[in-house]
Amino acid sequence: MSWKILCRVGFISFLSGCTTDLVTPPYEDHPNMKVAEMARSRGDIPQAVHDYRDIIKECPSCEKAYIGLGMSLLDGNSTVEAKNVFDKAIALFPKSAAAHTGLGLVYLVMDQPENAIKMFDCALKINPRDVKALNGYGIALDLMGDYDAAQIHYRAAMELDPLNVSYESNLALSMALTGNTMEAIRILERLASLPNATPRVRQNLALAYALAGNTKLAKKIGRIDLSDSMVMNNISYIEAIQRTQEFSGMIAKDHTVPLDQFRKVQGRYY
Repeated sequence: MSWKILCRVGFISFLSGCTTDLVTPPYEDHPNMKVAEMARSRGDIPQAVHDYRDIIKECPSCEKAYIGLGMSLLDGNSTVEAKNVFDKAIALFPKSAAAHTGLGLVYLVMDQPENAIKMFDCALKINPRDVKALNGYGIALDLMGDYDAAQIHYRAAMELDPLNVSYESNLALSMALTGNTMEAIRILERLASLPNATPRVRQNLALAYALAGNTKLAKKIGRIDLSDSMVMNNISYIEAIQRTQEFSGMIAKDHTVPLDQFRKVQGRYY
């Protein structure tokens, strides 16, 4: 998973706000829902998409099937299709926080953080405890350069779901981008040592070391999950930015790195 894999997500052209005054159709579960969810959890995206579509044909009021289909399409990089599904889900289930959050994630993938924030605002008005919306809000704020506000949202997500390392990893990456690399490294080293550590956590740690000027360790960690050529490309990209910014060695604690320059090297969790 390369540092060059970045935030990406989209929007409903006709939606002007949070349509919370409408009534959501009755939710109906479906006996094949667990089958579809299992397919998605094991990474079998084509099967999951097929299963969710079948459920929707039989049960047009299954909100959960629309959300699962949209997220599966997003997992499979079918961004436009995912957007269409979440557009329809919001039209059918306007009080669904998950549908608004899903569309917000689509907007992140489409690099439209302003539209993403509109959707996350809607989701959080419906469900203030929607951790995915809080996390996505943080990513959008990071992309817009509002790092302090982004970190507040990551911390809020962590409080609601303390066992999910994704939110703390995003927090650490945000810290690294604002120059607080030592604290970011401390956090990411701890997360990387956990039994459930993912490649993205390790690559965020490698990125933090690179930002701190320790390219030797950044390369070593990067090679755990990436090819040597990918690691070298990432290091070269960061070094080029550091030269342009007239960085030398450690980045000053109060130095802020423009996030748009790192859109090729981030590893975010949605």
